[in-house]
Amino acid sequence: MKSYAVMKSLTISTLFFLLFSCNYQPSGKKLQQLNQDLSTVVDSISQLMNEYHYNPKELDTDEYVELEKKIKILAKTVKTRKEFINGFNELWKDGPFSHVRLTNTEKLSKDMAEFIDTMQVGEHSVSLNWEGQTAILTVTTMTGLDTKERVFEAYQEITKNKANSLIIDLRNNTGGTFAGVPLVGHVLSDSIDAGIFVSRKWWKNNTETPVMADIQNLEPWQGWSIKSFWRDVQDAPLTRVKFIPMNPHFNGSVYVLISHKTASAAEFTVDAIAQEESVTIIGETTAGEMLSQKMYDIPHGFQLSLPIAEYYSHRIGKIEGQGVEPDIEINQSVALDIALSLIEGEKLEDVMSRAEHVLNEMKKQPLGDKAIYLLGSMNEWGKKMDATPQFKYKGKGIYETTTSLKKGRYEFKIAPLNWDFDFGANSKQEQVVIGKKVSLAKVARSSNLIIAINEETTLTFSLYVSDEKIGTLQILKN
Repeated sequence: MKSYAVMKSLTISTLFFLLFSCNYQPSGKKLQQLNQDLSTVVDSISQLMNEYHYNPKELDTDEYVELEKKIKILAKTVKTRKEFINGFNELWKDGPFSHVRLTNTEKLSKDMAEFIDTMQVGEHSVSLNWEGQTAILTVTTMTGLDTKERVFEAYQEITKNKANSLIIDLRNNTGGTFAGVPLVGHVLSDSIDAGIFVSRKWWKNNTETPVMADIQNLEPWQGWSIKSFWRDVQDAPLTRVKFIPMNPHFNGSVYVLISHKTASAAEFTVDAIAQEESVTIIGETTAGEMLSQKMYDIPHGFQLSLPIAEYYSHRIGKIEGQGVEPDIEINQSVALDIALSLIEGEKLEDVMSRAEHVLNEMKKQPLGDKAIYLLGSMNEWGKKMDATPQFKYKGKGIYETTTSLKKGRYEFKIAPLNWDFDFGANSKQEQVVIGKKVSLAKVARSSNLIIAINEETTLTFSLYVSDEKIGTLQILKN
């Protein structure tokens, strides 16, 4: 009981601090002090950039100098810490390079690497489904000890079930750490030199991009620790990246699905696996955000992530700002269907013709080509992808999906995975009754819909969208 009281006290104190520091809006002298503190933060950010950025010459560009000016103005005009953090990160979305982010300090930077090295992210990171003898391996992050282990386990099951073909879905993978290593290793038939991480120590004494000859005498970096990697990649001018085959080896055809959201370590993974002849990449050019970042503490309880090394692929060169191009370029929403059709032996020209027809039909839909899902407490708001049903367009403005729910009370919304928008409860009704139609609000951060299930039931959710802004939901028992 004593430990519970201490934890309760700490929780209340933490909540008070967050409310005070992020939502409280000061005025007069307090506001002036806040803006002075934030100006100190901006100076610290500039100092850290100049000291640790992988290539100081990139800080001399007009784009970077102009962004710094905007951030200085932001620090002098905002009224809350939260407003400053949001404004800073919004400005950096279109910054001259990626992997720059500002947050409140949750853990000191010296502890962050240890935390990341031991992180468990949950079951949603990896899922394995089957379409006949085709394995569909979906990986949503490259972070997590458990992610890496689940990839290992997935290849064991793929081998055990004698899969003929493999689809690796990285369309919603925004990167992380080293889970891509086994993802690539179990497909390789031979070792490959994938590329080079380049630090500021290289650019201090060189003006030319490194080439293969520069690393031939270097031992490849090995390990699973981000803590070791951050240290080693900053200590060395160049870090050699080499992949080696892993058992069990999958020797069937491989299709990798990518999108414009596939980023960072996921791009690194796609580029490496593309060197294998049996691999075909399908989808959209990736995000072009391939740098290695590290966290640094700055005054007044902030933490900054900034890039400490850039990456050059032996296959395609610099990925940052460019992305990895697919072998078959098509809207990511039909990439899985294309892969499955090719595995069935259909001709590429026939598959692409049908896909283009589907995409043209999608453009006629009220929501265009946006894929929408049932997201809620029944599937941890999309984290459990195998339990997150996607709505299918049925024509005449109707989207449908069918799912089974156990007895319980569930909160949910209908939205795309990136939450560009969501259909939720309007101001008058949150509870949804099976069989009755309910109007939905398509506004940012709408209230959650609520449904109570008395016994395990299979339900069909029908969403009627008369235009982009108006939705009506009806749920029926099967």
